[in-house]
Amino acid sequence: MARAPNTVPLNFIVFGDMGVGKSSFINLVAGKPVAKSSSGLKSCTLESTEYPITLSTPQLNVKLFDTVGLNNVTINDKSYLDALVKAHKLIASLQDQGGVHGLLFCIKGGNRILESTQQNYRLFHEFLCHEKVPLALVVTNLENEENMDDWWTNNQSDIKEYGITSVTQVCITTIRGLGNAYEAKYEESRKKVCNMLATLGTVDACSVDISWLARMCKKLQQLFIPGKALKQSRQKMLQTLTKRCKLPKQDAMQLLQRIESNEN
Repeated sequence: MARAPNTVPLNFIVFGDMGVGKSSFINLVAGKPVAKSSSGLKSCTLESTEYPITLSTPQLNVKLFDTVGLNNVTINDKSYLDALVKAHKLIASLQDQGGVHGLLFCIKGGNRILESTQQNYRLFHEFLCHEKVPLALVVTNLENEENMDDWWTNNQSDIKEYGITSVTQVCITTIRGLGNAYEAKYEESRKKVCNMLATLGTVDACSVDISWLARMCKKLQQLFIPGKALKQSRQKMLQTLTKRCKLPKQDAMQLLQRIESNEN
């Protein structure tokens, strides 16, 4: 017997480099154009954009949050810094909406893994979400593959060598093609993605501790945290940004200050 759609929407954050097809991916899930695709050198999504979508098969209510595409990780660029702070605020806002059910990390099949791809992964998965949110890898641009799933078979070891791990993955196309040449693969892709979202939604949403820095700063005296411990906690985050995310130390410190100022 068919079950009714979940009343509380499942929240998923879509992220990845600019131009990998995040907006097209959202349109695939919706089954119709709802997200504007980016073009040129600038991203259309400097602000995260929310897309509520009701699926019929399987029956689900989901919210997809499209985030800024970041190709060149140079935090000296104010727009990049703003985007990271806004991503942090997005995750914070979802704590009051049931938490985050999954990160959907989009990469483009056929493209080599760039340093910015690794940095985006680490910034979202490791720094912003503390590795607590399940991450699904969405590989797009595979319409010319005879069997789209073969891409993962042939490339999964390379992906893991770059330090990118996921709880699941889907190999898809997000286009129907000229004259609907890829219609069958498009429908196959939509079915795979919807089933993936349903599977991720069977696990309770993750509540990410996004106020770690503000909490320590605001309640330092009340909690009697020694100054050394506070310094060590902040230093740990600084190391994550500089060593894992490979941001210059000055830029990492600036990011921490911006996040702190947004939480005060």
